[in-house]
Amino acid sequence: STTSAMFREPCCWWPLGHLRGWRHPETGFGSRTTWNDVLEDCDILKFRKKCIVITGATCGIGLEALRAFAQTGATIIIGARDDDRARTIACEIMTVTRAIVRVLPLDLRNLDSVRAFASALNDLNLGVDVLINNAGLMPCEFDDANMRDLMFHVNFQAHFTLTQLLLQSRAFADDARIVNVTSQVYMFSYPGGIRFGAIDDKHGYDAVKSYGQSKLALILWTNVQNKILQQDGRNIACMAVHPGSVRTSGADAARKSASGWRGALLHCIGAPFVKSLQAGTATTVFAACHPLALRYLRDEGFTFFANCNPRRLTKTAKDDALAQKLYDYAMNRV
Repeated sequence: STTSAMFREPCCWWPLGHLRGWRHPETGFGSRTTWNDVLEDCDILKFRKKCIVITGATCGIGLEALRAFAQTGATIIIGARDDDRARTIACEIMTVTRAIVRVLPLDLRNLDSVRAFASALNDLNLGVDVLINNAGLMPCEFDDANMRDLMFHVNFQAHFTLTQLLLQSRAFADDARIVNVTSQVYMFSYPGGIRFGAIDDKHGYDAVKSYGQSKLALILWTNVQNKILQQDGRNIACMAVHPGSVRTSGADAARKSASGWRGALLHCIGAPFVKSLQAGTATTVFAACHPLALRYLRDEGFTFFANCNPRRLTKTAKDDALAQKLYDYAMNRV
């Protein structure tokens, strides 16, 4: 089914339910759910022989996700720019868990690096069970040096390229899951959603809108990718998640710089909604591990999750024609 008629949010779920930490009666999860709560509701023993790939796992939500998945004893591959820091973290994780953590170089600003990472991952011949496209830039200035919207290229195009390369090489295991870490800020993209023809045009560039554009692009791609995988008869699920407002160094830096007065205003409004890292990482773990996430995707057509529950999308985010146009645009750059 492609309908989303079954799942219902209780009255006053937002914002009162979020503030008070209400748990949905069907899932048992809510805004205060932590990744440990999610794992306790999963059969983690089956993950000991699985391979999980995470981008951006050396800080913030990505690092917390690494810590969470390490509790399952899985083999984890992390792609990182800072090799020394990544290896130090890997060693620390392996001393306190049964997980095997391997580090491969990855710079999402450079598609050649993305291609090299995909090739190195293929050479390991592990079979990717879970891909967490987590790394991303917060609102930032236009990239004058390379004349491009860096957030679109790092947050979306690089992860799109990585995923397509792994799909083309049959690197994914059967029943694999792809999790794209996006944001509810997708709602604040440019008029029309995607600035086709002007993505790398400095004229009209807006840091917050471009951040929203990159996150909308991840959702649009998630939707169309699921349809393509089903048409191809591949048993791979693709989901998008909104971590929520989480206090990280990257978020704080963005608020003080490129986000300007809007970032400061959003921070003030959103302060009561700020989550711990453990809670902010919970939905990523839910989409990657929990059987309910797969059920909501397969049976009810939900592709977007927040607070470990399905969340409905705006009309623009569900625009099939826009999603296909974006997919074609991005495929031409793989």
